[in-house]
Amino acid sequence: MRKDREKWDERYGTGERPHDGAPSAFLKRWLPYLPRGQALDVATGLGRNAVLLARSGYRVDAVDISPVGLDAAKRRAARRGVRVRWIEADLDVWRPPAARYAVVMMAFYLNRNALPRLMQAVKPGGVMMIETHLHRRTGAPSRSVYRLRPGDLRRQFGAWEILELEEGTFADGGGWELGRIAARRPPSRSVGR
Repeated sequence: MRKDREKWDERYGTGERPHDGAPSAFLKRWLPYLPRGQALDVATGLGRNAVLLARSGYRVDAVDISPVGLDAAKRRAARRGVRVRWIEADLDVWRPPAARYAVVMMAFYLNRNALPRLMQAVKPGGVMMIETHLHRRTGAPSRSVYRLRPGDLRRQFGAWEILELEEGTFADGGGWELGRIAARRPPSRSVGR
């Protein structure tokens, strides 16, 4: 945990801002169709997606390990006149409340151990959205544990209603090869396969 926090604090502190800028085009495209209510932005970084969700009327919780990144995210939200509940936590151990969120967004972050807990945080009928690097792309995170393998998202969300699933390089994805999913949790309590 400390090593990850130090890494991201240093990157944000020196001005390196991976995956910052405009909010996710994938999330923006889906906003009109998502259920309303409370949202969670996972590994929020500098808060680009959390701020978009808050500006769109969601009550937003945003979690990240880096206090430096969260400070910058707080300033971004203040400049745009929105409120977000910022949570500094290590996603390896943090447990979100079960069945609380209408929308859970996770962009450019992958934690296979935390994913089941994050899926359980989606309320029945809610939607989870993931957009992150695919395994086969060069230039993506160097450790394969941080990248999706083709088909991972379909397997993980097999019991959910898959609203959209795509893998490839997208004009709105910064030139990265990505896996993207929008999936609705079924009315039952089932979250896995």
